[in-house]
Amino acid sequence: MQLMSIEDLAVYLGDSKRTIYKYIAGGDCPPYMRISAKNIKFDRADVDAWLESKKVPPRPSQTHLQHGSLPWTPRAKRVMKEAEKTSRQYEADYTGTGHILLGIAEVEDCLGAVILKNLKVDKAKLREVFEQLHKDASVQVEHKTTTGGQNLTDNAQKAIRCASEEAVRLGHEYVGAEHLLAALLLVGEGWGQWILTNLGITLEKVRSETAKLIVCRPPAKE
Repeated sequence: MQLMSIEDLAVYLGDSKRTIYKYIAGGDCPPYMRISAKNIKFDRADVDAWLESKKVPPRPSQTHLQHGSLPWTPRAKRVMKEAEKTSRQYEADYTGTGHILLGIAEVEDCLGAVILKNLKVDKAKLREVFEQLHKDASVQVEHKTTTGGQNLTDNAQKAIRCASEEAVRLGHEYVGAEHLLAALLLVGEGWGQWILTNLGITLEKVRSETAKLIVCRPPAKE
């Protein structure tokens, strides 16, 4: 047994003696031994157990709250940052699937960008088609629903959910840009899907290239 005085406990916790007495008066303190009115001792083991009970698990980051339970790779996070940057460049008050697609292409070292290059689609071509859509007044802008302070269109939010589902399907424990790329097609609508489809990029092609680049567990049955 390693005994600690109130002074010792105050130093150990980084509090003042007055604060320790408040803990005792309030009943929220480690078990203690009252040897006399002014002589109170704590067992170091009890103090450590009390501290252990005070542990608070970290809150999920905003990114995880937004993107689901699987952690996102640094490159996938960069993709979303680039998507937001692109939306500002085009003076949009939202981030849509088209912006996410351009974000993937901008992060040239992510697997999503590598897959696009392998499928003979470069960043310049994507931006050219996107700008054509952007100038076409007849093209419907993706609908945005404001939820939880997010600035994503409905289709972009669906894509984020689909990216997590695609990662799970492949047995991955993270969400990467390659999953985002597939997700844009899985959504089945939106500018991202429209651009990819018109450039001849299909979900099957994306999944085939993904399998060549990374080791996948046997996909879950559809």
